[in-house]
Amino acid sequence: MSGEGQERVRLALPAAYAGLFFALGVYMPFFPLWLGERGLSPGEIGTALAVPLTTRLLATPILGWLSDRIGKPRAVLLLLAALTLLVMSALVLASGAVAIFLILGLAAMAWNPSFPLLDAYASRQARAKRVDYGRSRMWGSASFILANLLGGWLVGAAGAGVTVPLMLAGHAAFLLTLVMLPEMPRPPAAAGLHVSVPRARTALVIGILAAASVQASHAVLYAFGSVTWQKQGLSLGTIGMLWALGVVSEIVLFHFGTRVLRRLPPALLLAIGGAAAMVRFGAMTFDLPLALLLPLQLLHGATFGATYLGLVELVARAVPEHRAATVQSLAGWTVSLAMAAASVASGPLFQAFGANAFYLSVALGAVGLVAALASAALQPQRSGVGG
Repeated sequence: MSGEGQERVRLALPAAYAGLFFALGVYMPFFPLWLGERGLSPGEIGTALAVPLTTRLLATPILGWLSDRIGKPRAVLLLLAALTLLVMSALVLASGAVAIFLILGLAAMAWNPSFPLLDAYASRQARAKRVDYGRSRMWGSASFILANLLGGWLVGAAGAGVTVPLMLAGHAAFLLTLVMLPEMPRPPAAAGLHVSVPRARTALVIGILAAASVQASHAVLYAFGSVTWQKQGLSLGTIGMLWALGVVSEIVLFHFGTRVLRRLPPALLLAIGGAAAMVRFGAMTFDLPLALLLPLQLLHGATFGATYLGLVELVARAVPEHRAATVQSLAGWTVSLAMAAASVASGPLFQAFGANAFYLSVALGAVGLVAALASAALQPQRSGVGG
């Protein structure tokens, strides 16, 4: 690839992450408000949010396999981005819960698989030394914060009706940046770097399960973190600051991600994430002062960031390029399934035990730590390839 082409990748890939995560940063906090404005009941809102979780579990592994089968990952991403934008646009005219359910289910089948597929594409570009994966991915996190702030201001000023147009702006930006990215050449169908060895294959599977367990430890926090802090007397502004601080710590880790991966193997990053989850969520069972909550939120860089980075790199090192999208998608599917199960369990646990429900998170962190150490013990040693 020419120097001009490499520069285009360095600029367009972070922008692609920014567009993709901007839409997510609007969707997560504000889309339930839009649903309520459209007249959906609380039960219907819960169903509307659950429908995409179900359809993405069906679509993600299939589309990952299809991307590898076709051998044109950028073309697949372009198609999915266009379909997401087209189907999501129908929300503007949608009326009635059933129509909204159908639109969300179809859109999620294109939108959600784009996350692991973009990671697979970025990992291949990083292995070719064209980009720094962590510094590209960090713009997704930065854009997520921007979407939270901008969305909050606009929803407050103009109402929840601006939510879908803001989401569509993110999807359109993602589509446009993908046009700027080059297609990857079809890789040769070769054996993996070491995944053909049964011991290494076992290490990969255990590592994916470790990452899924640690990421699922966030379920109670995502569902009831704000509720817990409100009960402890924190203002909404302070709660918002705590959430933002966690994402900032994640951005810092991604910025230095390549340096970290040169020194620490991916399985060790997963272990760090598991250990940090035990500390972070164990502390959440107590009524802590703000002075202690601040450093606890900084651990998000380890519980989420290190685990995310470790999983992407674990797959990138173990799997040949012609299977990268398949395995990254399966890894993402496993994480989503674990998160869904933990989210379902978190509701009854929080209702029964309050903040002590965070002991579920501690247990999941411990499982992740043990599994990560087992994966590290089985993993062949080799130098980093993190871009």
